[in-house]
Amino acid sequence: MSLIAGNLAIVQRLLDGDQIPWVVIGGAAAHLYGDRRPLNDIDILIERRALPRVVTLLQQSHKAVQSDGTRVIWRGIKVFADLTVRLDGVSHPFWLDEPMQQRRRRMPLLGTQVFLAAPEDIVAHKLLLRRGPEQGKHDVNDAAGIIRRHRLDVDYLMMRLQAMNALNIVQPRLSELGVVLPL
Repeated sequence: MSLIAGNLAIVQRLLDGDQIPWVVIGGAAAHLYGDRRPLNDIDILIERRALPRVVTLLQQSHKAVQSDGTRVIWRGIKVFADLTVRLDGVSHPFWLDEPMQQRRRRMPLLGTQVFLAAPEDIVAHKLLLRRGPEQGKHDVNDAAGIIRRHRLDVDYLMMRLQAMNALNIVQPRLSELGVVLPL
């Protein structure tokens, strides 16, 4: 884990130094908000247009990075510009928009002060994906852990789900976990 911790610190300094908006999402965010489980990597969501700049920053720092144009992978750190989910031919947009940026907060992760997406953003994305152990993921358990430990802003959560075109999909999944959205 110390390798990932050091790499996270490098990425944090590069992103903050270049003033690129970013947030930690995925399992690392769920780790901070909910159930503590081992981390295998750190997922970061950045401003949509900034991915080429991140590649350049890492390369200028003499880091060998992998990028396929949709993400950057570097030694346990994955940087994404867009995590839109496509289900049954329907797109469910998920990128670092203005409301997500306004709700991000600084928290310590592995010795680094990271920007963390709001718990509502993490819950919305994880319950849309709803991947389980058969895919090597923990989406439902992560969302349930966040819900147990945090009082969610249901108005913002509903706005996020509407922006993701996912309200009808995720609302019943939230109800199963005891979260009722306003009508």
